[in-house]
Amino acid sequence: ARGARGARGAMSMHTTEEWALHSSHNMSQAKAAQSGARGQIDTSKKSHETTVSNNLTMYDALHSSMAQKVKNSYRLIEKLQKRAESLEVSMQKTKVAQGHTEQALKDKEMPLQLCCWRLEQREKRPLREQVRDAVEVALEEEKGALVDTQRRLGEAIRRLKAMTQELQQSLDDVRHDVEQKMQALTVDEMCLRSTERSMHAVVERTPPPASARSGRSPNSMKLSRHQVALQESNKNEVVRQQECERMNKAAAQREEAAKVLREESAKLIMRCAQFQAETLARSEKRMQERVQDTQQMRRRLDQEVRFTQAEIDKTKNTMSETRYQIKALEEPIDLTSSCASWRKQRSSKEHITDPVSTALQQHRITVLEMQQELVGHHQHEKSHLKELQERRERLKEDLRDKTASLHIDLNCLTHEAVRLNGKASAALDLALDLRG
Repeated sequence: ARGARGARGAMSMHTTEEWALHSSHNMSQAKAAQSGARGQIDTSKKSHETTVSNNLTMYDALHSSMAQKVKNSYRLIEKLQKRAESLEVSMQKTKVAQGHTEQALKDKEMPLQLCCWRLEQREKRPLREQVRDAVEVALEEEKGALVDTQRRLGEAIRRLKAMTQELQQSLDDVRHDVEQKMQALTVDEMCLRSTERSMHAVVERTPPPASARSGRSPNSMKLSRHQVALQESNKNEVVRQQECERMNKAAAQREEAAKVLREESAKLIMRCAQFQAETLARSEKRMQERVQDTQQMRRRLDQEVRFTQAEIDKTKNTMSETRYQIKALEEPIDLTSSCASWRKQRSSKEHITDPVSTALQQHRITVLEMQQELVGHHQHEKSHLKELQERRERLKEDLRDKTASLHIDLNCLTHEAVRLNGKASAALDLALDLRG
């Protein structure tokens, strides 16, 4: 009983005011919790709207960045592809120019062989004909011009080959860059399509709030931490485009240099051909003049040989006449000797120096003097005949040498070089037959 009374006393420890105050306090706390919850709900809703808005804004920025990157890649690839096509055309033109230059160099082989052959043939002239005439000077100048032409054409070929290699290197670099950009473009387009699909899915799941539909502004985003990375990425893209532009410009400059080199090579071929034609025409003109001079000299020598032979014939006739006259003097000499001998047989009385003796003696002296004079003339005639014969032989030798030299010059003038089995042979055609 005492315990029951104690329990009832414990249950009555709080007053009615405390009871009401306690309930009021609980309700106040509940209202505070409700107010906090409503505030948190509003904050969360705003955060949801901000999240959706910012997410869509980032989607827009990402989509715009990807689209711009794809657009830039297409532009760069198109430019590089055009440059690659242009490089291929330029390289083909350079190879064609190189082929023309090589053909021009090859075309100089036969003229040079012909010139050297002419010089070698003219070295076979007789010694008296081996003079440094205008033909030799012209042939040496022609040979020097051909050798110099070959040297310049060879240098042009080396420059064209080097330029072709440089163009090929530029083409390889451009093609490699195009391949890399095509691969990156494929990846970027795939990312762009995926971004578009993802953005559409996000918009369908979480439609943008009304405040965001009027225009989402990235200013509401906290982008300060991305500013450095954004600037760096923009800088990298600018550098990428600049490198592409530098490659394009370098290739364009190389193409321009190749064009200038092709034009110079074409002009060089024309100049060399013209110079070769001029030197060849000058050499052949000098040979024609030399042939004419030699022919004229041969005619003079031949005429002089005939004149000398005529004098030889006259001298021989005169010598024959002189011998005849000397022979004819033997009769009066014998006569005077016989008469003188006979008259010595006269008697001493009649053995006097009479007019007959004087006449005989004078006759004998005169005949002997005439005989001596004729013998002297005969000796002189022999000397002159010998000298005329020697001069005639020298003239004939000179004529033979002139004829041989003329044949050589005519062969050189009418020579055509024909390449057989890799060797140069001569097809000789004499315009005149001067063996007579």
